[in-house]
Amino acid sequence: MGRRPRQDRLGAIFGAIISFPGSTAGAIAGILGLNRSEVTRMLPSLEDNELYVSEDEDGGLWAYGDEEDQDQG
Repeated sequence: MGRRPRQDRLGAIFGAIISFPGSTAGAIAGILGLNRSEVTRMLPSLEDNELYVSEDEDGGLWAYGDEEDQDQG
């Protein structure tokens, strides 16, 4: 059985996605000082914790519902 992700790390990842909408997992990892693979592995855990994220065709991450704002300013 795998380890459960730390809640504080999940919150930090989600917070970075909100603060830097459209950033890739690699960019979020760089912002937080994590490995890209760690961020990528934790994305499903965000949903498990009711923190919803979508990924656009370029790999950009968006807090659920924010995709409509992508083209705005």
